[in-house]
Amino acid sequence: MKFISAFLCVLGGLSIAASQPNVLVIIADDLGYADIGVHGGKEVPTPNIDALAAAGVRCTNGYVTAPYCSPSRAGFLTGKAQTRFGHEFNPHVGDEAKLGLPLDQRTIANELHDAGYATALVGKWHQGFDAAHHPQSRGFDEFFGFLVGGHNFLLHKEAESEFGSAHSHDMIYRGREVQHLDGYTTDLFTDEALSFMNRNAAKPWFLYVAYNAVHTPLEIAEKLKSRIPASVTDENRRGYLSLLLGLDDAIGRINAELKAKHPNTLVFFFSDNGGSGKKPFLAYNTGINTPLRGDKGQTLEGGIRVPFFVSWPGQLPAGQVYEHPVSAMDVLPTAVHAAGALTPDHAAKAAATLEGVNLLPHLKGENTAPPHETLAWRFGPQKAIRRGNWKLVDFRDMEAKTQSGWQLYDLSTDISESKNLATEHPELVAELSKAWDDWNAKNMPPRWHGSPNEDPTAPVRSSKAGKKAK
Repeated sequence: MKFISAFLCVLGGLSIAASQPNVLVIIADDLGYADIGVHGGKEVPTPNIDALAAAGVRCTNGYVTAPYCSPSRAGFLTGKAQTRFGHEFNPHVGDEAKLGLPLDQRTIANELHDAGYATALVGKWHQGFDAAHHPQSRGFDEFFGFLVGGHNFLLHKEAESEFGSAHSHDMIYRGREVQHLDGYTTDLFTDEALSFMNRNAAKPWFLYVAYNAVHTPLEIAEKLKSRIPASVTDENRRGYLSLLLGLDDAIGRINAELKAKHPNTLVFFFSDNGGSGKKPFLAYNTGINTPLRGDKGQTLEGGIRVPFFVSWPGQLPAGQVYEHPVSAMDVLPTAVHAAGALTPDHAAKAAATLEGVNLLPHLKGENTAPPHETLAWRFGPQKAIRRGNWKLVDFRDMEAKTQSGWQLYDLSTDISESKNLATEHPELVAELSKAWDDWNAKNMPPRWHGSPNEDPTAPVRSSKAGKKAK
């Protein structure tokens, strides 16, 4: 449903377009909650990610809508829970025409494009790989990156491109054409991001930079080897830390460019889910989520609570901490309101269509109420709901392939979800489980299966599934 006016509103003789901020969304891939300096990480310095946090508001209870890659991104892109439209698992196996963000869903790129913005995606898409699901069919003017869930970092121009629905190799696209490139993807994506900003300096732009760092494969660029501490001997951990160093360098380049040339930019930074620290599950990368419990793929805090920063010079306070829960699905309505192109009628339609909220009045202190009364999750058999400081969760043990059943935690005193209070508060368990059932009643069944561990209803498939010529 369209709810952004394509026309420029004029207030007091000044067009809203003249003051529209640029919008930049940076997503890290599988970033461990505890691996960045601002969250206590010490193995390698992350001064540029920390500076990005200090430049605006650090949301200490920032959540994504799913504990792994594609559905989490679908929630951000549409401003609603992806379970509302069946995008529950990664789109790897099934009918290609049906895999990916459903075509009846509009994206943040659609909305900002209609508001007069130049739009681009740089990096990872993972929302379908046929022509109809391509980024340039979903509101993005430009695309430079890869279409699936994972990609190698060290590119070789002479290498043969290899496609897999979960992982591709040397298969970077510009638009709809494969490029043959040498280089390090984190650097190439940053080069492209800066180029897009400067090529569109005369109009507002929306840029979604989706780095594949720090997702597997844990490849180490030669230029980063000397910066990995010698005390770290685990090869997987060394690879992870090298990717984190490369990511931090990239954020530094972006920070400098914004400060010098694009100060009127609303910036969001978060990870698509928690670090993948449970070997050998879900692209294990050694990410550390402490003090949070759990990992990528779980509805425990370690799977869904992520680093989450929002900045906008002159509009949002710098160096602030915001403690009420916020969600990646809030990015779309926040950006749309910042763009200033909502008529009252369109705003009403947006409120009826979206589950995310405009965070600006909350982050500015103009509205002291929590943005969300509750947040809820469904991921296959896993469930969770948070209301205030109480969280009810039924999570999956990946090794045992079992469910925990409902457990209750007070996150104000137990961020690590270590003391199950379900037996002490049966009335809260009943109340919150009923609230989750009511929320879930508005969801739909998954449009495709996930892997058998996170989706026990999935049929067993061959090791060759998801591979094809492309």
